[in-house]
Amino acid sequence: MSFDKFIKAQEQLAILLHEVDKTLANKNRTLINWRISQVHSGSIHLTLEGMPQDQITPSQISEVIKTVERGIVTILEHPIRPKYFSDRALESARSLAILKKRDEFMVQLGFDSRCIDLNQALIANVDEIIGRKYQSFGTVEGVLKAIDVSRKPIFRVYNLLTNKSVKCYFEPNLLDNIKEYLEKRVSVSGIVTSREDGEKIGIKVESIDLFPQKKDLPTIEEMIGILGGSN
Repeated sequence: MSFDKFIKAQEQLAILLHEVDKTLANKNRTLINWRISQVHSGSIHLTLEGMPQDQITPSQISEVIKTVERGIVTILEHPIRPKYFSDRALESARSLAILKKRDEFMVQLGFDSRCIDLNQALIANVDEIIGRKYQSFGTVEGVLKAIDVSRKPIFRVYNLLTNKSVKCYFEPNLLDNIKEYLEKRVSVSGIVTSREDGEKIGIKVESIDLFPQKKDLPTIEEMIGILGGSN
């Protein structure tokens, strides 16, 4: 396995753990930090473990691990969404299975848990669970964060209410503008990819506009003047 693929596997496993952690805790943010605790050479054997911290008990870490393990077993056997598995968690599990299809590696969560089996049945069942995807021209609004140009240029736009993000794929010539909009509220237009339930999961960026900041918005008095309420 190449270094890039190893990093990809690590990223996807972290996303899977974080998504289950958030859903299990019914929070918009992750509660547990995870780290690579062991890597064996040869066929890659990747072991991650949760880091105990304030207000996080070992039993909570164990519950996340067990939930992920049970969920993977469920997906391998049937095209049924496991409890606490978001679409993003399912997609990460699918990505791990695709990586394993190309390169032999094993994933283990903590030293006392068993290795997670990732085979081709998982890919097919995740596709059936998530369903078909649709594309149309549309707009995504939210706060622009997490610019990544290490591979295909991408940034994420986060919904202020749900904290869910949409992947935004952009051409390199837009990078300077996008950097200026970092951590600001934007409206992104382009070809949107959505699931059957209408949830937007990605967009190929054609244009991006910045929402006015609070300091740039007119006051109530100015609005009255704009509407013709004063002479």
